[in-house]
Amino acid sequence: MPTNTTELLLRVNGVQAAFGIELGFASPRADEGRQADPYRQANTSFSLVQLRDGHVVRHTLIDAGMGVVPSLLDFEITHGVHVVHEVLITHPHFDHFAQLDWLSMALLRNGREDQPRPLPIYATRACWETGPNAVHRYLAERSDFRPLEPGSPIVLGEVVLTPFAVDHGPKAPGAVGWVVQHSNRKIILTGDFLHVPNEDDPLLVAADVCFMDANTWHPADWTGHSSVLGNLRLIDKWKPKRVYFVHYSGYEDRERAGEVIHGPLTRGQFRDELYRVRPDLDLRLAEHGMILGDSVDWLG
Repeated sequence: MPTNTTELLLRVNGVQAAFGIELGFASPRADEGRQADPYRQANTSFSLVQLRDGHVVRHTLIDAGMGVVPSLLDFEITHGVHVVHEVLITHPHFDHFAQLDWLSMALLRNGREDQPRPLPIYATRACWETGPNAVHRYLAERSDFRPLEPGSPIVLGEVVLTPFAVDHGPKAPGAVGWVVQHSNRKIILTGDFLHVPNEDDPLLVAADVCFMDANTWHPADWTGHSSVLGNLRLIDKWKPKRVYFVHYSGYEDRERAGEVIHGPLTRGQFRDELYRVRPDLDLRLAEHGMILGDSVDWLG
């Protein structure tokens, strides 16, 4: 790829699974979330920010579920990111587009000349029609829907994003993950998934960083999600330099009464178990608000 004139930041706007910290549920994970900061419990979402000479020239938001707009308000305070140039929706589940209505109206009202209007929203047509366009009936009036096709890249500034089809179950038609390329850096964002139909695609191999859906520790296929142990096969195949797990709940692990891990883990327990199961790999748990290229160094 050609030499880029921009720097890339990747911010994790949220890491939570669909139902976040469950109200009234007693578990080490839920207790930890309540005690830490119950207001920092956003659904899984990412921001790709291109900087030139320290100034934001493009902000691409990937998914806008519950808690994401407050997370972006925090990002605005700390890094001066005032606009969203486009939104990419991975699939039509509410925890990935719930706050599109709030976001699009805020951007319509903010009066900034550098804010694109109407707001471009990228998704597959099946995702758009069964998700955002079906739920937020007035969204189409202040947005510009741009249909995606898996395998067909889009170029946003100096970032090339290629969607790839994922299987997240029959209630998530049109679900995709993303391969993000900027200069010589490659990032994989799987989105929510159980299987990747074309997992042998060479584009998925040798990423610098891979963010993977890991809803549970043990495989639980009926959830439509992958798991930590289920992901190990793909990690060995794709060989990313570093893996971050997101969307962890652990709720269904309660059904593994005979296993060492049989329920939701705290973040410390999760990290310890990652090292125990595969000390040869760089496996990590993503943190709310972490920024690759800023608070966390890129590899290489």
